[in-house]
Amino acid sequence: MANQFVEIRDDVAVIAAEITKVWVSNGGEVFVKLRDGAVHTVDVAYGETPFQASTRIKTQIEAALA
Repeated sequence: MANQFVEIRDDVAVIAAEITKVWVSNGGEVFVKLRDGAVHTVDVAYGETPFQASTRIKTQIEAALA
């Protein structure tokens, strides 16, 4: 079974099943919304586009829930 935690920032990891939405803002920031309503920003790696970061998070969620 894959890791059930998704690291969204260096200091924050959340359980994949708690993430309800991943999106990119018009300003290029990547956000995740948790089941409890909390919204967190996602760290975008150096050289990574916001779209690539959101795809990375979505892929980690799918792998954790598989």
